[in-house]
Amino acid sequence: MSKIDIYNSARAEDWVKSTHSKWTRFPKDVIPLWIASPDFPIAPEIKNAIITAVNNDDVSYSSDSDTKQLIAEKIQKFNNIPVTPEDIMIIQGVDPGLWLTIHGNCSVGDEIIVNDPMYGTFRRVAEDVKAKVVYWPLEFEENYKFDTEKLKNIITKKTKLISICNPHNPTGRVMTKDELKSIADLAVDHKIKLVVDELWEDIRFDEKKHLSIASINPEVSELSTTSWGCSKTFGVAGLQIGYLCTTNKSTLNIYKKLSSGIQRGTTSLSRAAANVMLSEKLDWWRINMVKHLTKIKELVIKRMNEIPGIDFRDFEGTYVPFCKFNYDMNSREMSNYLLKEAKVAISAGSGFGSRGETFQRINIATSTNIMNEAIDRIENALQKLKPL
Repeated sequence: MSKIDIYNSARAEDWVKSTHSKWTRFPKDVIPLWIASPDFPIAPEIKNAIITAVNNDDVSYSSDSDTKQLIAEKIQKFNNIPVTPEDIMIIQGVDPGLWLTIHGNCSVGDEIIVNDPMYGTFRRVAEDVKAKVVYWPLEFEENYKFDTEKLKNIITKKTKLISICNPHNPTGRVMTKDELKSIADLAVDHKIKLVVDELWEDIRFDEKKHLSIASINPEVSELSTTSWGCSKTFGVAGLQIGYLCTTNKSTLNIYKKLSSGIQRGTTSLSRAAANVMLSEKLDWWRINMVKHLTKIKELVIKRMNEIPGIDFRDFEGTYVPFCKFNYDMNSREMSNYLLKEAKVAISAGSGFGSRGETFQRINIATSTNIMNEAIDRIENALQKLKPL
């Protein structure tokens, strides 16, 4: 199989035999487009790295210093943040990074600004520390513009954190330099810390540029905690490998104390794989994956918008965009209807906030055959309903 065909090779009859929870949560006749995981094989370089580590008996206690050095070099080169290995924690994914940032900086009664809609972990962890979630709305009608005038109006003396997800899950926006600069200026002026999720940094379309907010200036870098992972780009969620960084030494020490005895980094096999994923050896994967996803994106937007009652706008990043369903059903009712009538599993938009109501989040990271079959099923099921 060529390096181009690998992304278009997925067949439902093969995936249903796997142990992947994406394909085993529902009956075998359901096409799963719900969880944010791709239907791509694992890159051979990743497999070889893990096999080599096993053959070298690398399953004992071992140092993570080599991986931290590679992470620091990647952050310096790609994210343009001047970090050292001492500014980095290896963690088990982005979610633990969000947990550490929120628990390490907030307590009862503090306010955390979160987009609506937005990936639900930001909201759930804020509620866990009994902080008040303050919503910064992103409007579909405004193409999900990050309006910093609205942000300015909701900042109070109790605001401890501003949450950023870039590229944004689930709106698919890639934040502009002006948007990020405006947020950075507000954070520095009010001395508010930033919790930043950049898990989707590799998944961008139409040559959109990725800018890390912590790279804007040293002041905002000191206020920022940024988390990254490998699962979305390489489909390796089971390896549980992620990393965070902050140039604020005292803040990082708080995270280390919080995680002591509980969060022990990740496995030696995951680090072996990460050493390859962080390198230029897999640039071919990143480039060709986005080329394939671009084709799927164009297919989905064209076909879905031909269905009465569907409004599927173009998006700039991620492979889990929002799609608006204009029917007399709320988002949970619609996802349940499509599961039952179309045998397609997608994520109800209400799980991402109040502005996700009437939307569905759809994972497009699959083959053209699976994607076309899913759209055929959705179209046939919606023919039984009358759009608004």
